[in-house]
Amino acid sequence: MSMNINFDFVGIAVLIVLMIYFQRKRSSVIASYRMFYVILFDLLLMGIMDIACVVTLQNAGITSTVVMSIVNVLDVFTQIFLFTSYAAYVLCVATIDTNPLQNWMNVIYLPSTLQMMLVTGLAIRGRMVGDSPDAFKTNPVMKVVLMAGVVYEVVIILIIGIRYSKVLGLKKNIHAVTAGVCLAIVGMIEFYRPDYFLTVFIGTLVMTDLLMTVQKPEEIFERSDAMKKKFLYGSAEMDFDRGKSFGMIFIKILDYSVLMDSLGKEDTEAFLKHVTAFLTDLKHNALVFQLDNDLIAVKFPSTGKIEEDSIFEEIQDRFKEPWHSGFMEAMLSVGFLRVGCPSEINNIDTFKHMLGNMNLVQMQPGEEYPLAKLLGDDKEQQMLKAIRRALDEDGFQVYYQPIYSTREKKVIAAEALIRLFDPEYGFIPPEPMIALAEKEGYILRIGEIVFTEVCRFYSKNKLDKLGIEYIEVNLSAVQCMQSLLAEQFIGIMKEYKLGPERINFEITESSAMINDAEVTRNIARFEQQGVSLSLDDYGTGYSNISYLYNLPFMIMKVDKSILWTSEKNEKADIILKNTFRMAKRLKMKVVMEGVETEEQIKKLLALDCDYFQGFYFSKPVEGKKFIDYVKGFSLPEVCKG
Repeated sequence: MSMNINFDFVGIAVLIVLMIYFQRKRSSVIASYRMFYVILFDLLLMGIMDIACVVTLQNAGITSTVVMSIVNVLDVFTQIFLFTSYAAYVLCVATIDTNPLQNWMNVIYLPSTLQMMLVTGLAIRGRMVGDSPDAFKTNPVMKVVLMAGVVYEVVIILIIGIRYSKVLGLKKNIHAVTAGVCLAIVGMIEFYRPDYFLTVFIGTLVMTDLLMTVQKPEEIFERSDAMKKKFLYGSAEMDFDRGKSFGMIFIKILDYSVLMDSLGKEDTEAFLKHVTAFLTDLKHNALVFQLDNDLIAVKFPSTGKIEEDSIFEEIQDRFKEPWHSGFMEAMLSVGFLRVGCPSEINNIDTFKHMLGNMNLVQMQPGEEYPLAKLLGDDKEQQMLKAIRRALDEDGFQVYYQPIYSTREKKVIAAEALIRLFDPEYGFIPPEPMIALAEKEGYILRIGEIVFTEVCRFYSKNKLDKLGIEYIEVNLSAVQCMQSLLAEQFIGIMKEYKLGPERINFEITESSAMINDAEVTRNIARFEQQGVSLSLDDYGTGYSNISYLYNLPFMIMKVDKSILWTSEKNEKADIILKNTFRMAKRLKMKVVMEGVETEEQIKKLLALDCDYFQGFYFSKPVEGKKFIDYVKGFSLPEVCKG
């Protein structure tokens, strides 16, 4: 028996070390951390009860039978609670929230409650009939019930592991489920052989493994002890789904760069830890997140505006006082923004939109930044709603603007342009719509929709038979930085049996100037496949022209602003003429955008322009009208010379 107790002593020693480590972490607001600590405490108590059982039995002559009965009952209670708390822990890891799903918790805790009632009843019955204080442990009924309870909890753990497999990930899932099975096996052994005290020792090893594989603080917390930004999205989305009210206060440290320069990274983070600690203690279940180096947010359950105002005032008052770290003292200059959900923001999309705009905020020391200003005006919100509706309901349309060849004297290509006509808000202007889609993260889906439709349209209508050599498709900077863009789009072309010569990708100057390996790789991949590239919007303000000789552009599309300005500005006219000369020397074809008058055409023909695009020939039109235009194209008199 002493050997078994020695295992308990080793387990208790390790548990104390683990508990001290966890007590030092300011993470008790995370449910998984709380449950991890609960399991450690339960194992510690189990070890103490194991030792107490042995000691009281060895000294039965001088120990009260009542005390011995209580010790034995508590010993069994700790075993029952271990499996229940572990199942709850796996759920907490899967949900990463302050309050895991209550329905799941009811399913987990109900059987253990019934088991404890049974144990208590059997112990009382044993006392009444004069059995020994530990006789109930060998009762066959109790063994069957306890075994059934362990199997039940293991099944629950497996179900949670499967249900939340994407959240847990394969590695965490394997460790979490394996740990539960190990605890179950050891527990069953101890139920049948009460003199084998192995659960505490094995449980300690299991928890140590989980600490290194599942419960990694660095995966959740920044060095400031605040949680990582990604967990804010999950926590907020869960509250929106449940209809729970919460408040948020954002704190931007305006002199962060000054602190870094004067104190260094380590000491600056020490001050941030004190800020995190203060915010964490503001209210029970408050969560603190670090969204950027200089931006911290606290999220807390809210009962209404009065409570939110009170918490905000407390934070304001605290930042009027100096912060201390060791022997150092510093006043932190901060700005604030606060929001109540769902009273001010009632859905996760608007919430994400708000967070996406946070880096644009220019706060003033001590002042509260207006939420309405951050969210943008009503027009932007309407536009965002229209974009989401179009994505859900296939509402985007592709229009085509003809491109005229001065050599062949006919329309030989077209530029594909996206259009959105919302049933509620009407026509949505493309330029601000695309900018908003880029900011909100929708541009990749939109880009794929447009390109797929272009390929489908070209293939279905056999545009090559109409003399349309290729379609120009715009690529945004965000698209160009996607690692598998080239492979994805080449795959779509193959799906519709389009040769690479049928597509020309337009890349803006701003995209071409991005010093990103993926941009370069995508461009090189397109070139290797035989897809031609155009430099779009040339002349819109970027002076670095190294991309003209570093990247494989075959066509230069000159921005309409140069042409229009050249008609009334001599310097702009010189720039236009030299642009054409440079393009010709670089052996690049030139497309002039914005051609609207005969005078412009005469001027461009004199400059040996290769292609015209503009309202003089046609505005962007839907697919059927474009085909009709090409079939009925009549050469203008000004182009016949």
